[in-house]
Amino acid sequence: MKKVLFLVCVLSLLTGCSSAPKIKYVDVSVPELNTSSTAYLGETLLMQARGYYTDVVELGNITGSYVAINAGKYCRLPGSDEYFSFDSRSIRFINFLGGSRGYTSRLTYEEDSNKICIDDMWSGCFDSSYGTIEFKKNTLCSDPNSFQQIIEYNGKAGNILNFTYREFSGDRVKAPYTTNFTMDTSEGDTLRYKGAQLKVDKATNQQIVYRVLRNFNKAE
Repeated sequence: MKKVLFLVCVLSLLTGCSSAPKIKYVDVSVPELNTSSTAYLGETLLMQARGYYTDVVELGNITGSYVAINAGKYCRLPGSDEYFSFDSRSIRFINFLGGSRGYTSRLTYEEDSNKICIDDMWSGCFDSSYGTIEFKKNTLCSDPNSFQQIIEYNGKAGNILNFTYREFSGDRVKAPYTTNFTMDTSEGDTLRYKGAQLKVDKATNQQIVYRVLRNFNKAE
């Protein structure tokens, strides 16, 4: 078995060898509890999913002679200089005839030079002249296959605030669910829905200022 695994990884020089990262995900709430936040019409007030905070490189599409890198978010692996995409085929290795010779989802990033590099003898490194490369520190990386819940703001009519609740799973095993609901500000300034609790400090038809007191499954 060890000989087989060794042979597979040696052949990765031609085809790419990338194992799925092992990461400990936790329930992540955005924004933080008891912090004043502002959302505008159609924006998310509250989101909860599984993920972790780490450094992130956001890329546009980048193509070299022997590799094609899909646009998207690449998250730093904990305790590593490697970054990965949740799409296991986000980086395609190109052979001499222009066809595919394998895939990976990992790359490295050089902050000083703002370059990304692919660990492959032919692929090499790329700077922003090849496409957009944006580095962000301490950014949320949420597992797209996790169950997610969000509340969006849909404006105000008189004393009535309008909201949309959505829940979905990235793997689509659970069908997306959406429903609209309202809050009457003449009856108080606290919104409660699906276990979540928000205090509304100010609202117009275009924006809302609020604080999250409790998320969908997190106590204050």
